[in-house]
Amino acid sequence: MTGSSNSSSQHPTSKLQDVAALALIAGLVLLFFWRIITPRVEDRAAFPPGDFTDQFWAFRMYEARAFAQGRLPLWSENFNSGHPFLADVQSAVFYPVSLIWTLAVVAARGANFTLRDLELEAIFHFILAGVFMYLFARRLIGSRVAALVSAVTFTFGGYLTSYPPLQLAILETATWLPLILLLLDFAVEDGIGREQTRTSADKENNPRSSAAIRVPIFYLAAGVVLGIAALAGHPQTFLFVVYASAIYFAWRVARDERRGAKHFVLSLLPFVFSLVIAAGIAAAQWLPTLEYLTVSTRTAISWTEASSGFPNIDPLQMILPGFTSAFQSPLYVGVLPLWLALFALLVNRTREKAFWALFALGSLLVAFGAYAFAYAVLYLLAPGFALFRDQERLAFIVSFALAILAGYGFHDLLQPTLDVQRARRAWALLPAGVTISVMMMFALYIAGAQHASGRLAFLADRAGLMVLLFVLATALVAWRVGTFKRWNVRTFAALAVMFIAFDLFTVNNPAYNAALTPRYPVTPIIQAIQNDHAVFRVADEDKEPGHFGIAYRLEEIGGISPLRVARYETLLDALPKQTLWSLLNVRYVIADHAGVANADEVLAEGSTRLLRLKNTLPRAWLVGAAQTANDQTALNAMKSASFDPGAVAYVADSLPFPVQGGTGEVVFTAREPERIVLSVNAPVDTLLVLSEVYYPGWRAFIDGVETPILRADYALGAVPVRAGAHQIEIIFDPWSVKVGIAISAITLTLVVFGITVTTRKQEA
Repeated sequence: MTGSSNSSSQHPTSKLQDVAALALIAGLVLLFFWRIITPRVEDRAAFPPGDFTDQFWAFRMYEARAFAQGRLPLWSENFNSGHPFLADVQSAVFYPVSLIWTLAVVAARGANFTLRDLELEAIFHFILAGVFMYLFARRLIGSRVAALVSAVTFTFGGYLTSYPPLQLAILETATWLPLILLLLDFAVEDGIGREQTRTSADKENNPRSSAAIRVPIFYLAAGVVLGIAALAGHPQTFLFVVYASAIYFAWRVARDERRGAKHFVLSLLPFVFSLVIAAGIAAAQWLPTLEYLTVSTRTAISWTEASSGFPNIDPLQMILPGFTSAFQSPLYVGVLPLWLALFALLVNRTREKAFWALFALGSLLVAFGAYAFAYAVLYLLAPGFALFRDQERLAFIVSFALAILAGYGFHDLLQPTLDVQRARRAWALLPAGVTISVMMMFALYIAGAQHASGRLAFLADRAGLMVLLFVLATALVAWRVGTFKRWNVRTFAALAVMFIAFDLFTVNNPAYNAALTPRYPVTPIIQAIQNDHAVFRVADEDKEPGHFGIAYRLEEIGGISPLRVARYETLLDALPKQTLWSLLNVRYVIADHAGVANADEVLAEGSTRLLRLKNTLPRAWLVGAAQTANDQTALNAMKSASFDPGAVAYVADSLPFPVQGGTGEVVFTAREPERIVLSVNAPVDTLLVLSEVYYPGWRAFIDGVETPILRADYALGAVPVRAGAHQIEIIFDPWSVKVGIAISAITLTLVVFGITVTTRKQEA
């Protein structure tokens, strides 16, 4: 299977051909996204609105703003009444590619990180995915053109193009899988080569020095790349990457090293070492994230939530993309690549092809979630699979394995030893596909005729396109098989790659033709809020884009990040709106109606109204009374119509001294995302309540002396204050960030040292 013959030094011409293939992949990516990168504004398009714009672009805007201010973005004041920004895994602050790119943009233009900047980052990852896939397939299959087929199929197939770009973290995590597998493949072969060069005497005298349990440079490199993938910000996809890498590595070891179960287990230990390296590299992100998960809404999910997946009918996407969604067909790899994958199995079966076929089939069965029993086994037995929902994302592995099989099939089709009779029998699958598509087109046309527009009409048109693609693919393969001896291989290879690109570009490119319109225009409503320079928050009732607080530099109580502090989420759901708004320092409400008590309408814009609340608490206040209460008691009291958050606070912790109550003065002297300074003048011993989310890592200092922060009103913070005038400083200083950065720095140092030492030993 493995291209061990390719491990030797290549002829300069051979290397140039590989470089040309990689350049072609990059060129195809740029062509696919030509409307995104074109300098002509009249032709330019954009990634469609969604998570890409509202989540990932908003996050990157905030990150760039923090870097421009010379600080690490630990906390954001712009959404969820305060949010642990760095600990949110999708911020991916330490992901090397985005970190370098963001710092470069900040150095060039300051905090102005545009949507186009993020689109360019996504496009770069498509190039990386294609390059890495080519290199891995080139090693596996031993053919440049076959590797090119695999790379084009994977890069422009339905999964990478129709799903992850809107989920940037998925794309940036998935990109690294082929490079990880390539490094592991090198590592296994390197270990086998070292074992074979040892003398018999050495094996007898030093059995533990076996190369199978040594950790050569490739395991270090694989660990580093695994760490990079872990930093990209999508834990579920990283879980798939780890399992895919482990399965492939175990199979490679078992295939080439047949010396008993004990030796097999020992041979797996270097991969565990790679995982340890990855954990160390990613510690700067994952320690804060794990700390966040302990208090977040994602501490655990049920079987019902986790088991969502593809409906059983969704594999029809493979021959009718758009069947489920007009712009998302993650199982579609193209007509010719799908046939080539089947051809590889029907004409010249090998263990390697069987492995990839079983890999694709197994992943597809798990991707059905609750619709097939396969996922239940992993849910119960495989660590990590019970933590995430949307199992259809395993289409990533299905697409990857089918792309590898397509490369194998194309390589077989070019061989002079091809069994033409078996090839012609396999070719008959394509006319069968045409027949199926014609029948589907007819059925959809009849249904669509009664609905001149809409979903059915779209499917009828799409079925017509698929019939055309099946006919063209059938003709191309028939020409190759029917005129086998006279056919020009290079011409066929060029036409095949062009056809695959045409197919995938045609089906998947329209998703990137969204109109180039401002996502966050400064409307009169936004302008009116921005003109108010007081300290307050905004409540939006689904009238503004997601994370508008970051984009407009406002502070809102909502947000679209999938993770929130669990207690804060409960507070949002449990309290009456008026009580909640007062407690969270809300001054403005953006709604589609004016029926809000104690509010004035500031202005209206179409059906959207800006309301200003008459009665709301400041960002920090001194309460008249404090009561110790458990969570349920506190929530019940706060739900009551008689609850006055300015008069009483319910504290979960024991008070260090009795609170006597009374009025006092609270003035902000400094407000930064990770630092708040207040001047407090309290006539009696009292409690300062902060309308800030209670979260580990916040520290309070009264006149320079640290004092504990208590949890008050279920989800907020409070500081007990003695009578008198005081300066109170509250800073966000989580131990998890400092320890995580230290572990990552130490790991990187050890990796560099290990690579240096290993390289010197190999040279010696």
